[in-house]
Amino acid sequence: MAKTINIQTYGCQMNDYESDRTYRLFHDQYGYSWNEDPTTSDLVLFNTCSIREKADQKAMSTIGSLLKAKERNPKMVIAVGGCMAQMKGKEIQERFPYVDIVFGTHQWTQLPNLVFNVQQTKTPSLEIDLTSWKNYKFLPFDKTEEPYAVRENVTIQNGCNHFCTFCLVPFTRGREVSRPAKDILREIEILADHGVKEVNLLGQNVNAYGSDRTGEMKFSKLLSAVAAISGIERVRFVTSHPNVFDFEMIDVIADTKELCNDIHLPIQSGSDRILDLMEREYHIDQYRRLHDYMRKRIPNLSLRTDIIVGFPGETEEDFQQTLNAVKEFDFDQSYSFMYSPRPNTKAAKWKEQFIEKEVAGERLIRLQSLQQEIHDRHSKAYLDQAVEVLVDGTPKKQGEGWLSGKTQTHRTVNFEGPKAWMGTLQNVVITDTYPNSMRAVVAP
Repeated sequence: MAKTINIQTYGCQMNDYESDRTYRLFHDQYGYSWNEDPTTSDLVLFNTCSIREKADQKAMSTIGSLLKAKERNPKMVIAVGGCMAQMKGKEIQERFPYVDIVFGTHQWTQLPNLVFNVQQTKTPSLEIDLTSWKNYKFLPFDKTEEPYAVRENVTIQNGCNHFCTFCLVPFTRGREVSRPAKDILREIEILADHGVKEVNLLGQNVNAYGSDRTGEMKFSKLLSAVAAISGIERVRFVTSHPNVFDFEMIDVIADTKELCNDIHLPIQSGSDRILDLMEREYHIDQYRRLHDYMRKRIPNLSLRTDIIVGFPGETEEDFQQTLNAVKEFDFDQSYSFMYSPRPNTKAAKWKEQFIEKEVAGERLIRLQSLQQEIHDRHSKAYLDQAVEVLVDGTPKKQGEGWLSGKTQTHRTVNFEGPKAWMGTLQNVVITDTYPNSMRAVVAP
């Protein structure tokens, strides 16, 4: 009887990638099949996140809910991995003694052996070593008969060398490690052979790609090489750091039609004083130079960003500078959050400077209200305009005969059309706009 696996994924797109490739590994090489119900699965894997406190709490709650299932089926293997496991491995073992395996962000390729060992020895294991970051192994990608989506994530880089005072990534992911370009390009060639049309290149500091490998191509050249792969229509990437984003990258994006005019460049704050406290290694003038050059070189640029509100010591003046930056840089979208202290980070120790939740919450509402106004204004500019969309699915709230796709600027567009268009580029004219999507008709 075939064994079953269920994977619970929290957090970022990198976690989605790791979960997907891990499932393919267990399916292709060990015969596991997917089970929607974790309580009846032979192997339950939690891929956790520690970037925000709520992700920690949600994962812990779900792990706790499996106690009765484990009691009914002692042969069930429960494994908890990823960023939260990296930070709280011993705590997880003590709080949930029925968890069989706790592993960190550098042990993904070891997981099959860890599962086999616990099945044989019935002895729990804890593997959270980060010291071997130079020997980090990326998950394998083997050809599989599993269906592929129109767009796929591809990890090209792991870790970060920037120790921002609010961020856990260097502690959970380790230092920057680039994946060999030949492996990346081979994976994307396989994806293209399976009908994938868009790839999203992933890394904690994606545009630092290649800086840790002597003789490896740098990020700009990798972008060009990926874009040149036959069958790939669109290429995106996340997440970039302004301190290693340069004009050469912008020029490559501007001059390569497959590279989307959709850039995610976190600013975090509009105040130089707060950026210094965050140790972000740039000031607003540097961000402004990048922004202005992008606007000059990339037509119809969609610029997205990340912003932290209520960072320790943030004054109303600092926050006003953030609002001013949002207006000046005209972000199409911002992912904004109230500051959440993370263990082992510098800022978590500055308790006397913490901003009251009521104050930070009120600032967050003001920021998000401003961002929604800008987003709505951008949306209205699409009305009656012809845009090209990559058809990737069907909208949940529409009936038969409707399709959904993404513009180059990552806007969701719903329109009527045949299922045969799935995975194709179609020209449509925008007729209506909504907070999170747009409606269109096929262009004449």
